[in-house]
Amino acid sequence: MKIHIAYNIDDNYVKYCAIALTSLFVNNRKEKFHIHIITGGLSDENKSILSEIVEKEYMQSISFYEIGYDILKECPAKNISITTYFRCFLTSILPESIAKVIYMDSDVIVCGSIKGLWETDIEGYALGGVEDMWSSKKELFTRLGYPEHYSYCNAGVLLFNLDFWRKHRIQDEIISFIRENPDKLEHNDQDVLNGVLYDRKIFLPFRYNMQDGFFRQKRKVRKESKPILDAEMDKAVIIHFTARKKPWKDNCTHPYKKMYLKYLDMTRWKGERPKIDYGFRFNRFFLIIQEYLGLKNRYRKIKHK
Repeated sequence: MKIHIAYNIDDNYVKYCAIALTSLFVNNRKEKFHIHIITGGLSDENKSILSEIVEKEYMQSISFYEIGYDILKECPAKNISITTYFRCFLTSILPESIAKVIYMDSDVIVCGSIKGLWETDIEGYALGGVEDMWSSKKELFTRLGYPEHYSYCNAGVLLFNLDFWRKHRIQDEIISFIRENPDKLEHNDQDVLNGVLYDRKIFLPFRYNMQDGFFRQKRKVRKESKPILDAEMDKAVIIHFTARKKPWKDNCTHPYKKMYLKYLDMTRWKGERPKIDYGFRFNRFFLIIQEYLGLKNRYRKIKHK
């Protein structure tokens, strides 16, 4: 059985998607995948780049879905691209023969087997996701209007039960929620998915969406989640670079940046490194001092696999 993986990208994110795909295939060589690329527009050259990686280098299969922006006409966009809403409309985009799909952002690397994620039992639930790194913020639940004990998941890695969505017409609920709550949606589709499906989602192990905040000394997850997260730190499967300082930038000091560059060097962009940020380099000494004085929330020391 093939594992279905969906990505939502444009021409600006092709390189990062290629790196994410390479890390996926390298660490899951025994699995068969079908990759679904959802886009508002992608050049023929970039389609060829991704097809070559998926089909020729790793002998997997790929489909492209060019979706018009009309489907997003009622979606308010704040802080991030409006195209992130595409993952709210997967039942309209993907073939009905697909019962479930893993959605991943492109700012991730996979460093282990995702078979356990794919085989997660989500019968009776709309989706599975990992708790968000800001789940302790009470504002999330006040703004979206649901009880805090249901918590809040990050939308960067999700396991969608598409059959459940079709049976219960979830997409109609999504559209209604967007129409009725445009001013409440600070985090686009992530807020929508949590607001609509707060009691119809299950939480996946932290290892499947290790967000930037999990690697920091001061964490913002719920207090009861911290010991569970501690036990997951050496079991990371998907690293999600959620901070603004991405691993393709010079000012990124994420503990998994070297691993990211390792997968970059397995692609056509081998040897490419970020343009030097001289301002960051100059201020680095002072930033280190601030971190050790507790004025900055520094990264923990992480032992890789």
